[in-house]
Amino acid sequence: MKVGSIHGRFQPFHNEHLDYALAALKSCDFLWIGITQYDIEELKKCNDSPNRSVLSSNPLTYLERINIIKDALLDANIDRSKFDFIPFPIDEPEKLYQFIDINTVCFTTIRESWNKAKVERLSQAGYKVEVLWENLEDKVVSSTLIRESLLNGNGLWKKMVQPSTQRHISSLDIANRLQEYLRQES
Repeated sequence: MKVGSIHGRFQPFHNEHLDYALAALKSCDFLWIGITQYDIEELKKCNDSPNRSVLSSNPLTYLERINIIKDALLDANIDRSKFDFIPFPIDEPEKLYQFIDINTVCFTTIRESWNKAKVERLSQAGYKVEVLWENLEDKVVSSTLIRESLLNGNGLWKKMVQPSTQRHISSLDIANRLQEYLRQES
């Protein structure tokens, strides 16, 4: 049985993340979905991607992200027995072995220089890494754009996520949470 993994902050999980998960699922029998920056009260600094350690870039808790991703995958008709969730300390790759077996294939995509740094970290930690695709063009969908749209109140974010994710974001009142985090940071 081929076991694979994907990983990300998923703040929030959007349509490109869904494409990433579905592509990985086509290449393995079981998929671990690794949540990076899983403890939003102890965000790890990252020189390769400084916004990763800013609270306003991390409005969703570990559990909230799991529920959002699970519902998006179930809506895409993915059997629940085909995936599960783990913390994924990419910022401390020496700790990865505590969460994911070294024989697990780590699937990734290259969308920015930070992704290249992650490939290097995973490889140095002894994991086999498979790049599903590389696309360095301007992002049309991103968690940053979604968070900005939520703050602007323009509703554009709704086109970037699945209907179940829209419901979660609305019911959790993430727009107000983001505003509060920005107030705390200033």
